[in-house]
Amino acid sequence: MADEYENESEGLIEKAKADRASARNFVTRTILFFRQVIGELKKVTRPTSKELVNYTLVVLGFVVVVMVVIGVMDWAFYQGIVWTFTKTN
Repeated sequence: MADEYENESEGLIEKAKADRASARNFVTRTILFFRQVIGELKKVTRPTSKELVNYTLVVLGFVVVVMVVIGVMDWAFYQGIVWTFTKTN
């Protein structure tokens, strides 16, 4: 299966080199660019709705964990500053 992709990518590289050699002006290069973008987008696999929900929940969970860690560190530094600079009688 990897050989299949490797051969396909080699063909694309050769095609791109040939297209690049023939691309001389701005319009031709722009058209080539969009053809290559469309070719690459055809290779993209989209996640299923279940995977999308799973990925979203993982990201939100990670964000919540980071928020808690930063919040605790902020509170601890604040308490350290207050303890350091508070006058005692």
